[in-house]
Amino acid sequence: MGNLLSTKLPIGSPGRAPMLRSVFELRQITKGMQQLSCDVVFGSPSADCLGTGVCKISALGVMPGIKSGSRDCARAPGILAPIDGGAGVSMVFAREMMCTKLLRNQFRKGVLTLESSYRLPATIISALALRIRTLKKGEYRVEEVDGFIRINFR
Repeated sequence: MGNLLSTKLPIGSPGRAPMLRSVFELRQITKGMQQLSCDVVFGSPSADCLGTGVCKISALGVMPGIKSGSRDCARAPGILAPIDGGAGVSMVFAREMMCTKLLRNQFRKGVLTLESSYRLPATIISALALRIRTLKKGEYRVEEVDGFIRINFR
């Protein structure tokens, strides 16, 4: 996960909360940002956010709660970062900030399946200087390293 992880701490350890705060810290939204805190609602946009996929992404206006075992099984705070010079986008989550049911349902067998395409909001496209406009329907590999989950969309 490169620059998103500075210290290897066990998931759920007390020392991990300050590190998560620094990774998920909020920044003023400006064009050409390196990363952006966001809230991701999972599900299919064409099925009223039921099923698998990405239903909605919003730039965060407040700091997400840093607590293990979140009970909201439809959404999770994350980080968006441009990849491939803006031709793609990487979505990163801290495992302990996600509901276990969400992890099982959305990331089955190491894959996130988008049942339908999702159009990225213009504010996020502009802030991250993305050339990618849509997360296309399909299967995307889920990588997990040191308690962080990453999905790359190209």
